[in-house]
Amino acid sequence: MTLLQAHEQHASRSAVAVAQAIMNRLEDAWNASDGAAFAEPFSADADFVAIRGDLHTGKNAIAEGHQQILDTIYAGSTIRYEALQGRALDDRVILGHVRCTINAPSGPLAGEHASMITVVLRKQDDEHEITAYHNTLITG
Repeated sequence: MTLLQAHEQHASRSAVAVAQAIMNRLEDAWNASDGAAFAEPFSADADFVAIRGDLHTGKNAIAEGHQQILDTIYAGSTIRYEALQGRALDDRVILGHVRCTINAPSGPLAGEHASMITVVLRKQDDEHEITAYHNTLITG
């Protein structure tokens, strides 16, 4: 392994670790049915494409939308996130791919389902925040 390859491998592991840390916060918030806490890691102007394809813009819309579904169609559900890939696009931006597993006791996605999430994380001050999130249901 060359020095450059070793550096790239370390950078990739670091990007995955950053993505996983943020996704752990989302997981904890979802499993506590807390829409406001779920939205906390998002930037004020974040874009969120939900599993059904609808677009939500802004931290407040993300918080309100998630509280609504956590209180209704996803009441009692649990979620797990696993950051699979992370790549630093520059010194402030990370592109991540995350596998999500949701277990819902009732509603339109009752049972266990998986999705693939693409996130764009932007460093603001000393912390990364989610600026874009796109969730795609894995079917079949």
